[in-house]
Amino acid sequence: MNFKIRNFPRVNFYILILSLTFSCNSEVNINSINKNQLNKETSLYLKQHSENPINWQRWSNSIFDVSQELDKLLVISIGYSSCHWCHVMEEETFTNDSIAKVMNDNFINIKVDREENPDVDQAYMTASQLMTGMGGWPLNVITLPDGSPIYAGTYHSTSQWDDILKRIIRLKKDNYDGLKEIAKNVKNGVTDVNTIQKQEKLSEFSTDFLKNNIEEWMKKWDTDFGGDLAQQKFVSPSKYLFLLNYGKVYNDKKVLSHVKNTLDIIASSGLNDFIEGGFYRYTVDNEWKIPHFEKMLYDQAQMISLFSMAYKVYGDQLYKDIVDKTIAFLNLKMSSSNGLYYAAMDADTDGEEGKYYSFTKDELEIISKNTDFSVFTSYYNIDIKKPWENNRFLLLPKKADNELNDLIQIWESNIIKLKEKRTKPRIDDKIIVSWNSLAIVGLIDAYEALQNNDYLVLAKSMFEELKDNSFRKNKLIHTYKENQFQEGVLEDYAYLSKASMRLFQATGDESYFDFSKNITDNALGLFDDDQSDLLRYSNNNELFTKVISVDDGVIPSPNSIIAEQLFNIGHIIFDDEYLNLSDKMVSSVQDIIDGNINSYSVWANNILNRVEPFFEIAVIGPNAKSITDDITNYFTPNTIVVQSKIESDIPLFIDRYFEDETYIYVCQNKTCQRPETKINLALEQVPYIN
Repeated sequence: MNFKIRNFPRVNFYILILSLTFSCNSEVNINSINKNQLNKETSLYLKQHSENPINWQRWSNSIFDVSQELDKLLVISIGYSSCHWCHVMEEETFTNDSIAKVMNDNFINIKVDREENPDVDQAYMTASQLMTGMGGWPLNVITLPDGSPIYAGTYHSTSQWDDILKRIIRLKKDNYDGLKEIAKNVKNGVTDVNTIQKQEKLSEFSTDFLKNNIEEWMKKWDTDFGGDLAQQKFVSPSKYLFLLNYGKVYNDKKVLSHVKNTLDIIASSGLNDFIEGGFYRYTVDNEWKIPHFEKMLYDQAQMISLFSMAYKVYGDQLYKDIVDKTIAFLNLKMSSSNGLYYAAMDADTDGEEGKYYSFTKDELEIISKNTDFSVFTSYYNIDIKKPWENNRFLLLPKKADNELNDLIQIWESNIIKLKEKRTKPRIDDKIIVSWNSLAIVGLIDAYEALQNNDYLVLAKSMFEELKDNSFRKNKLIHTYKENQFQEGVLEDYAYLSKASMRLFQATGDESYFDFSKNITDNALGLFDDDQSDLLRYSNNNELFTKVISVDDGVIPSPNSIIAEQLFNIGHIIFDDEYLNLSDKMVSSVQDIIDGNINSYSVWANNILNRVEPFFEIAVIGPNAKSITDDITNYFTPNTIVVQSKIESDIPLFIDRYFEDETYIYVCQNKTCQRPETKINLALEQVPYIN
């Protein structure tokens, strides 16, 4: 899958390569590079390449010792198990004996599961975006022996890849110094992207900054089909969570209308699996009709949050149904024996993308048997003259029509019967800490919006499992399966900290707050960057560059989440040091996000918390839990709601506990207004809640 990064600085190193062409975790050793080593791996993606004739190695920092000793270039090929085009290139190109001979004779070849090694992926994806203006998976990079990139591209046919390899081989022989110059330029460019200098003074945050950026963003909105104008449609839920907050704080009807329109379209779009539940990763068209069929845990988790919050704002029963169905999908299809969620579900079955989710004309007649075929095709938006692909059809139901309820039940029952006989999509059963943390946040959001205690119970159980099994030598890990695991990166610390904070808010159990604060403190120590006020993405010093992740894309920037966590902690314990650290982080990216706020929506929400009054609502007393549940059933932007049913040393709670009554305190800037016992009177003190 290819994608273009808008507004990303581009350095045309690829053209330089062409001009030169025409003008002139396990240890790796010398013995191991002469054999495909992937049969030892637990990663589904790596195992998918274990029978290739290419001498694939897994990523290891020790690879550079070998490559530099032998002065061999590296092929670093990055993908993930549910990626359709990764499968295609594996089947077409990486099984080709002549390609394998060229690669084995001239390169050390490394396969990387991007979900296991997200830092490696981010470093080389940045290089790809700089060199070509594009990115995507599979990501195929050719590097010098020290790992510095000299070529980057995505999917290649066999002939294209053969041509690229042979060009690079010629260049190494005829103009090695030219390749080294390219590598130097690429490395400098990537270093520049990942260098964000410390700010001499804090930014002046203003309402106008947000207003002007929202107005610029509006020009990119797709008013017909929802979302942003694009040839392919990704949701990026954090965008719409910010817009909900912005729309409610400023009572901006245009913003709230755009979010509602977008979610209504998505709810009945090709992105939403109306039979089994869950959301596909994106659609390949601008109308949300034709999905790319992989299902990722991080999408499900964030969509649960988004539709839960939207249900609070709009009260639409459809949104509640989607939340319930998405959680049911995760529990039925993606749940592991230890109660956590697996990473992904494949797009392909039997070698075909979307085969599990599409139907032949004969199957359409079976589904609609004994009913009016024209009514059936009309309801599912089927044009028999225009099949989707390989003479197969996709079903895209219209909004529910009560008059058709009986027929819909018959059709859906027949669809389920057909699918029961099919090959099921593969599940990538690795456990990813950061993605499961997002799922915990989603479950808490769903619990508060839908008042379903089962979701809170599940969130608590998942958190305990992560706390018990996601640490090695007191350090968090990123992913684990069987006896293999990968060291944690910043997103694991950031998302798990947020999950623990949300559990503290939902339960009042201070152990969750302590854990959240401690793991945030650990992140500050482990990932500190000398040059900036932000945190490095990983501690992998063998990469050709450090990585500073700031964009809020399909998942939020871990830096923006850490800034949010520092802000919340500072408000709960009245600690200016945490607040100042958060201010420095947000200040350091303000210039970066100006004009591109749609790509930095969690940062934008951090700014919103600063330019308009931010409130702490503290519910303290024996009935704190039930009263807090009632309050969090409301949508509460620019507010953190916390609770305690016992006397506490947390500064926000000190001297505010009384045994015979539960009080609601609305506070701002370390000062609380008169406590209330009635929810409506307390919420009247917060202008955004209605």
